[in-house]
Amino acid sequence: MRYLRILIWSLLSIMRSQLVGQPVYTVDPQFSVHDLQPYLEYIHDVDQVITPEQVLSDSALVFTIQDERTRYLRIGEIYWGRITLQTSKALEGWTLNFEDRLEGLPAWTKSNGQVDVYGFSRGNQIFHKKTGVEYPSKERDVQDTWFLNKVSIADVPIDQPIDLVIKIKGNALGYPPYFHATLRSPKQPYYQKAFAFGESFNVFMLGVTFIIFLYHFLQFLYLRERLFLWFSLWVLFCCLTMAMSVGLIIGAVHQYRYPMWNIIANGVMYSFWFFGRSFINSKAKFPKLDRFILMLSIAMIVEILLTALYVSVFNPQTYLTGVGIHYKMIILYSSLSIVVSIILMLKKDWFARYFGFGAIIVSLAFVVGGLWSERIIRLPIDSVPVDPYAWGMFLQIVIYSFGIAYRQRTLLLKSQEEKLEAQKNYAEMERIKDLDEIKTQFYTNLSHEFRTPLSLIAGPLELARKSQDRPGAPIQISPKTFNIIERNTQRLQHLIDQLLELSQLESGKVHLKLSQGNLIQFLKSIAFSFESMSESKGLSFNTSFPEELPMAYYDKDKLEKIIGNLLSNAFKYTSDGGAVTLSVDFSESHYVIEISDTGKGMTKEEVKRIFERFYRVEGTEAKGSGIGLAIAKEMVDLHNGQISVNSRMGEGTNFKVRIPYTLECLPEHRLLVSPKNTSAPSISEKDPDLPSGFVLNGETPSPPAQHATNNNLPLVLLVEDNPDLREHIGQILNKRYRVLSAEDGVKGERLAIEHIPDIIISDVMMPKKDGYQLCNDLKSNTKTSHIPILMLTAKAGQDNKMEGLTLGADAYVIKPFNSEELLIRINNLINNRVKLWEYFNAMEFVVVEDLDVQSVDDQFLQQVMHIIRSNVDNEFLSVEDVAQEVGFSRSQLHRKLKALCNKSANQLIIEFRLNEAKRMLENKVGTVSEVAYSVGYSNMSYFTKSFKQKFGMLPSKV
Repeated sequence: MRYLRILIWSLLSIMRSQLVGQPVYTVDPQFSVHDLQPYLEYIHDVDQVITPEQVLSDSALVFTIQDERTRYLRIGEIYWGRITLQTSKALEGWTLNFEDRLEGLPAWTKSNGQVDVYGFSRGNQIFHKKTGVEYPSKERDVQDTWFLNKVSIADVPIDQPIDLVIKIKGNALGYPPYFHATLRSPKQPYYQKAFAFGESFNVFMLGVTFIIFLYHFLQFLYLRERLFLWFSLWVLFCCLTMAMSVGLIIGAVHQYRYPMWNIIANGVMYSFWFFGRSFINSKAKFPKLDRFILMLSIAMIVEILLTALYVSVFNPQTYLTGVGIHYKMIILYSSLSIVVSIILMLKKDWFARYFGFGAIIVSLAFVVGGLWSERIIRLPIDSVPVDPYAWGMFLQIVIYSFGIAYRQRTLLLKSQEEKLEAQKNYAEMERIKDLDEIKTQFYTNLSHEFRTPLSLIAGPLELARKSQDRPGAPIQISPKTFNIIERNTQRLQHLIDQLLELSQLESGKVHLKLSQGNLIQFLKSIAFSFESMSESKGLSFNTSFPEELPMAYYDKDKLEKIIGNLLSNAFKYTSDGGAVTLSVDFSESHYVIEISDTGKGMTKEEVKRIFERFYRVEGTEAKGSGIGLAIAKEMVDLHNGQISVNSRMGEGTNFKVRIPYTLECLPEHRLLVSPKNTSAPSISEKDPDLPSGFVLNGETPSPPAQHATNNNLPLVLLVEDNPDLREHIGQILNKRYRVLSAEDGVKGERLAIEHIPDIIISDVMMPKKDGYQLCNDLKSNTKTSHIPILMLTAKAGQDNKMEGLTLGADAYVIKPFNSEELLIRINNLINNRVKLWEYFNAMEFVVVEDLDVQSVDDQFLQQVMHIIRSNVDNEFLSVEDVAQEVGFSRSQLHRKLKALCNKSANQLIIEFRLNEAKRMLENKVGTVSEVAYSVGYSNMSYFTKSFKQKFGMLPSKV
């Protein structure tokens, strides 16, 4: 029976071949490639109802052979083909290929969507094989490159005809199906190179876009600038589009290929406008145009998404990637983009113009591409790769890459300019700040310099006025007092003259008045005027002069001030028995003056600042440089000269001055005067810049006034380096106190330890040891820690007061001071000094008995009570102090305490004091007066009255 069926099938096949004219194609394995297209018959399945069996046996079906007229099959239609093969040898490794003959197009055009190959032998189906991009990879017969449609024919029987029935369908992107069937041996398996489509341009674009994307995305991660994010997103769309064009991504997707392609490829069109908005900063610069650009881009996004959704849900037929009005919308969108680009190019903004230029190019490319896709125009795509979309992207990338570089360079330069401007502003602010600090320091030092002589003028005058016998009587002063007033008046005048001179020097209004004469003789006359000073102080004054310079040019007045200030400074710093040396030398154009002393010397830090005005005023009045050295330096600079200092602690100080004496080296701005008598300069007998009280004619300061010697009077130690001020304060105190005096802090400390005075009055700025250090040392010594210290200072700043009070000073008096105020301060400090604080510090304090502190505000109340307990002996503790400690205003504190315990802050303080006093009296801690003082009452009558009013008994009855 089986053999009969085979015989019948063979006869039918022969009869069909003769009837329809389909020959049997014999495969000769000696040839590697066999073109089957001329032998393959096909039929258009219009209604999509034909089956493989009908193709094989239905004689009613009319088959044809493809020719040039039917080279391109219809898009979206199904076609069937058939061919009969026979081979005398096994076809191991051979494949049936369906070759895409269209080259130069993007990869997404490649491959049939679905290809089914049925094999029939003697009427029986022996295999069904699949290929095509829209079949899953695992269902494809040959696992090769996705766009190569092929199936294996290795299982074709030998010496037996086999009928191949082929069904083809185009892909989802709307490209036509194709047969182009060939048989290929393993020796020549491919009809084209892998990734041959797109030429090399698309591959180049893929590499370029990936590198540019990676670079700018890393820039975004590093700089966090939105510009780089939007540009990276746009380039990413370009990169993915190029990847699909060369066969990446798109081949791995067998479903929803068109929606994915549509979203990626068309994302290039709108994403560049988001980048453009950031590039131009259009939201800030052109808000109306920015809104239109945003609406235009969003409209394109909506159209793309709706098209993708429409294709996914309704599966319409696409035509060469076109569906519905998609490409018409692209043409409209690109045309509107051209309009926006032209508007941007008309703006007076370089970034807008640049981006508009690039947008015009790409928009024109997209318009051309849309017309080409709509087949309104034709492009020679088959012969030359002129894909307008790809070239538009390429030109856009080039333009905008340079644009970003240009923009970043422009912004960098602008940022650098802004930073430079900010640095200039900061430097100017710092300069103003430094100038303010210098001014503040200058005025502070200036006020200090004036306070001491003012005190020595105002104080004696006040004493003279108080010594009047009757109102209206003449005011009489002693010769000694007159000398003090006169001396300090001259000192004030000298300071004022120096300040005016320094001001003129700085303003450039002072010029040299040069005269020609005997320079060395003039220098000798200045030096010899200081001999009386050296004798009176017991100092050795050594001089050394060279031969005369009769033709030297010099300014007598300014040279006198330079030498006078330097010599005065040397004599100030040199102790009794020391030596001061002046030597003069000269070269061809300059003379050099060296002045050295054997004084204490200076540190390196002091040497750096020695020419600052009023420098070292902080340390001591007696050693204060005042502004003499500052003037000396300014005058040396006025000569185009140089001045230098060399000093070592304990060895002394050396000043070296080098000044030109020829017209070539002296400043151009000068005045030549006719030579006059070069007599010795007139040095004031009473030089205010010398140590206070010192006179050049040998007169010594007046001895201190005779102070009271009644041993029952309190003992006051007065530490003040100014002898006139010591004398003046001594006159104020000697009627009520015994007075010990010391001219520096070291001697003051020794006298304090030896005599244990009742009070110490100390200046702040003194030699050897200043007032702050003296106060700290005395308060640290158990023998003297109880002694109240009253500080005299010319520094009236709050910081200076706080510094002294922190170190233990009990009171401050500012120069110039009122004698009555000074006496009252001294009296209060002596009478009120009590040392009960050590005892009460070790005691536990009671709390107000009727306070309920178990509420939620317990911590607040305990904080208030702790503040009161800590300040119970502070007579001046106020409600404001308590409020400040707890961080409340006065009114807030009052209201809160009233709400919690129906007591005001003042009531709490009074009740706490009185309760503490009662407890101490019950425990017999001390006398009534001692207890009153310890709880903050200095007025005994008020304490007694308050105590009796609260407890109904006198304190003495407890």
